[in-house]
Amino acid sequence: MTSVTTVEQCRQAYEKFFQVNLKATGSQKLAAEACAHFYLDGRPVKSGYTQQVRTAALWECSFWETVTETNYSSDVISFALGRSLHLGLANEKLFQRLLETEPETLKRGIRYSQVFLQPDSQPWTGILSIANDRNSDFLQFIKVCQLLCKELHQHNNLIFDLQKKLDELTIFEYLLYGSLFTFQNLVPNRSDLHHVNEDWDTHHQSVWDALGELLIWKLKSRPENDLRLNERFLAKSLKQHLMPLLLPGERPPSRCFEILQQFSKLISSVVKKNDFLHGTIYEFCFDDDYRYRFDGNHLTIYPIDIPAESDWDFNGRKLSALHGYWFNRAVLEYSQSDMSNQQFGLPENDEFNRFAYIKACQVYLQLGEVFGLESEISLPNGTQVDLFKAIHSLELMTAFFNISYIAKFQENLQESGNWIAALSHLMMEGIATGENRFPLTWTEPSKKVERIKSWTVSERYPEGDINAAKAILEFWTNDLLELKVNLTRVPNMPTPELNEQPIIQLGRYGFQLPWLMASQNNLTAAVNNLRRIGCRRKGRKDETHRIESRLGDLFRSRGFAVIQAYQPEVIDDFDPGEVDLICYQGNHLFILEVKSTYLRKTRQEAWIHRTTTLRKAAQQLHRKQIAVRHAIESDETLLSNLRLSSVEKNVKIHAWIVDTSIEYDQEIVDGYLKVSLEGLVVILRNERQLLSGNLLLEKNFPEDDLFPCGFTVQHFIEIVENGEVWKILQERNMNEKLHIEENSCS
Repeated sequence: MTSVTTVEQCRQAYEKFFQVNLKATGSQKLAAEACAHFYLDGRPVKSGYTQQVRTAALWECSFWETVTETNYSSDVISFALGRSLHLGLANEKLFQRLLETEPETLKRGIRYSQVFLQPDSQPWTGILSIANDRNSDFLQFIKVCQLLCKELHQHNNLIFDLQKKLDELTIFEYLLYGSLFTFQNLVPNRSDLHHVNEDWDTHHQSVWDALGELLIWKLKSRPENDLRLNERFLAKSLKQHLMPLLLPGERPPSRCFEILQQFSKLISSVVKKNDFLHGTIYEFCFDDDYRYRFDGNHLTIYPIDIPAESDWDFNGRKLSALHGYWFNRAVLEYSQSDMSNQQFGLPENDEFNRFAYIKACQVYLQLGEVFGLESEISLPNGTQVDLFKAIHSLELMTAFFNISYIAKFQENLQESGNWIAALSHLMMEGIATGENRFPLTWTEPSKKVERIKSWTVSERYPEGDINAAKAILEFWTNDLLELKVNLTRVPNMPTPELNEQPIIQLGRYGFQLPWLMASQNNLTAAVNNLRRIGCRRKGRKDETHRIESRLGDLFRSRGFAVIQAYQPEVIDDFDPGEVDLICYQGNHLFILEVKSTYLRKTRQEAWIHRTTTLRKAAQQLHRKQIAVRHAIESDETLLSNLRLSSVEKNVKIHAWIVDTSIEYDQEIVDGYLKVSLEGLVVILRNERQLLSGNLLLEKNFPEDDLFPCGFTVQHFIEIVENGEVWKILQERNMNEKLHIEENSCS
């Protein structure tokens, strides 16, 4: 069967789907949108129907020539056009028709696809061929795209030139200079090891993003021999690239300083490129509220309105507040347990170790209640890992590196005033005591397992469990040889970020970067290790059901009748799918579509989440709402389980998307409210006061009762729909601004 025939068969399937929806809705617009959703969902599914086949088939359909101009302007059709351009659509006839009838849709598709960043691609060549003087606005848009592409190209060229100067560095030497760079530039600016300044934290994250990105470059460009590091090659590299700096003697340190300077320029260039990409380009591509103008040849991209705080930034503050919420929950559990009376290791390490235990409790609570994790998880090879011990081990590593590296380095730095002298002193102290205090540490896995075995002590294993220690080490290890093989096979696969698997397996050694270990967010590390990198783990479906079940239990605790995984009746071959949760109380019925993913960092990732997961969730809710409304009229078992009498069938239905991620929180997605699952947890437990403050530092919080007159369903709805739980953050932000203004005036 030829490709042309396959495309034609797929086109006929879309035409048929359009006619079915046209008959059902009586609207060409809704029928065309249904086809766009059908395409975005990767359908129809049939052998030979690749993404490229579906893309070509969709836009060759005859109904596009008959629908009115306004039908092209809907969000979902713009999303479908963006996906199609990204996949190589080069239909100049379609481009010309859109330019003449709906140029804004064409521009949205171009922005969403970022196809202008591939100037030699067929889609972009086809788009350029239709630009002409009759449409000056479109020509100006093309000019914007070309300027953005040119500037990004300049960033990439500079990075490429700097990379060439560091081509000869092995992967180990790259990691070594990466650690030296952080001790030179990051560690001296951090004074409080428990609390992080937000501006500093943003800079810190951008540097680690650059280091991680460049590690993948090294991994792809260096020979496999780099990944078989042994003691001889390790000693040779240290003698050449570290000892001249920290122990000046036979070799002058000038070459090391030169490489470190080049390395610093490379990191700075990648950070600037990423700032431009994640800021300017992603704002232009994914934020429909941004506009552009030219002042001569100078391009300015700006928002239509400039709010006091963007949704992106506000959602970031919500994440920080939720981080504090779970920490305060952990403090409460800890203070009510026997652990508060126990000593955590040596007296001099007690404070850090105690803090590590509470932090581990925090992450464990959140992984269980929000992400549905059980006490044990399975690795891809079938090994079982004790989740709490795995988290606690990472927190203990963080405590260890804070105590033994960062605090010691900062003490030395205060005395000497020179970062190299401080590092040299730290290394020599380690050598004198038989400990590795180099700018990065390494050990063989068998020795590392022995060291962390004591963290797995239990009644059954009073000396520690060696197999549990092996599993924990494997859970947090990024084997670079395995990663290189996988990237060769699947070049665009998701790769672990440095914090997600912070033990780097290189040859016979496992390496750790002290500054990363001391300052990383271990919650993000755990969540994304499991949900992003481990997205294909066995048991993910069970975790999703547990998320629904645990949320259902919270609704029950407030007097709701709850049904989980309800399957409505299939009518006329229409299967609406399983309803995650149905909750009923006081003539209000809630249909909840629960989605669980991972923690995102960029606007691009958030936009993809909006146009895939959340878009699909809204479509699912639409079908399920119709089905549940019908079931209320006919399913007596459903009525009985909901404790809903026949005289109460005229109920008020609320259909919400409940998501573990914070993106697009409190927004209407295709007609349905999207709310944070964690926000619902805070509301149903009536614990908004735990969103601010720190119970380790403050014994009591001010009273903050979301239901001062007792829980009512109507008030619950108002709190959720109006985002009342987050107003505490807006008030706090306002108070902080007033405080800053008062101080500046005085």
